[in-house]
Amino acid sequence: MSVLIMLVCSTAPSFAGAAWPDRPIHLIVPFPPGGPTDSAARVYSDALGRELGQPVIVENKPGVSGAIAAVQVKNVAPDGYTLMMLVTPTIMAPHLFKNVKFDPVNDFDPITKIYDLPNLIAINPKVLPGVSNLKSLFDLSKSKDGGFPYTSSGVGSSGNLSMELMKYRKLHNMSHIAYKGSAPAMNDTLGGVVPVIYADLVSALPQIRAGRLKALAVGTPQRVKALPNVPTIAEQGFSGFEASSWGGLVAPRNTPSNIILKISQISQKILASDDLKKRFDNIGIISSYMSPQDTKSLIGSDFTRWGEVIRVSGIVAE
Repeated sequence: MSVLIMLVCSTAPSFAGAAWPDRPIHLIVPFPPGGPTDSAARVYSDALGRELGQPVIVENKPGVSGAIAAVQVKNVAPDGYTLMMLVTPTIMAPHLFKNVKFDPVNDFDPITKIYDLPNLIAINPKVLPGVSNLKSLFDLSKSKDGGFPYTSSGVGSSGNLSMELMKYRKLHNMSHIAYKGSAPAMNDTLGGVVPVIYADLVSALPQIRAGRLKALAVGTPQRVKALPNVPTIAEQGFSGFEASSWGGLVAPRNTPSNIILKISQISQKILASDDLKKRFDNIGIISSYMSPQDTKSLIGSDFTRWGEVIRVSGIVAE
């Protein structure tokens, strides 16, 4: 009898792994509904759920650039039934906030990168009518006593960090104005309160097309399909300041490797599908699969790179 019990116990995990998933999966999104991360998660979760044969339920748990969600997810059972969208601001959170109790590099098992979110530098053309490119913007800021303000999607966003690195290198004299969310930042830019914004493509593109914003540069290594005539930062003579955002999928550390592999393989399939690419295009993001190993390397490199920018620039989140 004892031998039988031992055999049953030793084989139980493999049976559980083979049966996965046999109930709904929860996908934690560390930002409010309606933004690019949430929109991407809902498109992706719908496709993933169809492939797995189980619902993938999106749950929004915003706060502290995603740190609240990250702390919760790192402490749940690593059984494949709780996953999280990990995005650039959340990777930066431990560098910015005191008492943040998670490690984005070591507390999670990466599964895949899901999307790239192009960022861009734009101005209110009514407030800065003579500005046509980055050099004219930077020169104007240095000609003003005390410079003038810019805003972004938030403290610690890739746009904020890129601008602060450029300021540290004496390229401009603009000061960051932080808002609680990208929507109020965009509203005040359109209203002329702040003349410059480093925004994501999702929120900026409608305003650019309507003529209310003028795009000066994209923060991606290459030009973006939606704005083919807008040059990159590097093309304008300022290399090394790229600031694209991205989002990926992670699970709590020690999630069974067969589950990680299964989701990764399914993700590679659905992220390459024309249907999902079209739905992502409609949002303003770019489908981008990456293996678990490469996703882990990307998390580590971003954490190190932007952490150094935060350190030398003295950026502190309130």
